[in-house]
Amino acid sequence: MPIQEVVRNGESAAYICLYLTCNTLNEPSVPVPTNRYVVLLRVSTQKQGADGLGIAAQKRDIEIFLQQRPEAQVLKELVEVESGGKELKDRKVLQEAMELCKSTSSTLLVATLSRLSRDAAFVLTLMKDTSIRFQVASMPDAENFQLGIYALLNQQEREQVSTRTRAALAAAKARGVKLGNPKNLMEWNRTRKNQARVFADQHSNLIWTLRNGGKTLREICSVMNDSGIKTSKGSVFHPVQITRILRRSPNPAELAA
Repeated sequence: MPIQEVVRNGESAAYICLYLTCNTLNEPSVPVPTNRYVVLLRVSTQKQGADGLGIAAQKRDIEIFLQQRPEAQVLKELVEVESGGKELKDRKVLQEAMELCKSTSSTLLVATLSRLSRDAAFVLTLMKDTSIRFQVASMPDAENFQLGIYALLNQQEREQVSTRTRAALAAAKARGVKLGNPKNLMEWNRTRKNQARVFADQHSNLIWTLRNGGKTLREICSVMNDSGIKTSKGSVFHPVQITRILRRSPNPAELAA
């Protein structure tokens, strides 16, 4: 059965085991040292690549992974600004990373599985190549075989969430609920702005103190992240979040003047 049909039909992960096993038995396998890495970072748009926010989060995950392996050597770091939905022939940077791994017997390291692709069939096709070892920083113990299974399970979960969401919206519409009501949208925006203002007030004194002390936005991010403080959405800080908090809160130094 073609792998696209396995993914589309959402059949048992046992098919993945059969697919990977049957298609890799006769392929040459190259021993890959566990201490040599080629790092691949990917963002989907030029805007994300320009502001570096997506890249910064990936670099942080990669750095945490490497810190736990003192013997690790990063041979090269490649940045790909492409959609993960493209085929391998259209992803030149990924091809370059894979060729470098083959020529140097290195491991291809990404921050999360989605940085390879969100498409399970694409990931499973990559995992068939036994001459390359793939590793994911967020799943440090997973081997190629396991990554293929995770890719299918993740896609199944996304499809199920999408199906449940559409069903819930259809049921709400059938009950007479007006979807996209402007009044509801205004109330949601008002609540979101209030929550953002409260969050800014909680951390503005620390951030303004650091800013008035000459710290850059990135240095402030490092202080916040190293202190274990999360953004209102539970993620790490980036310069854009610090800038928003500074805009929402008055500078205590100016108020005291």
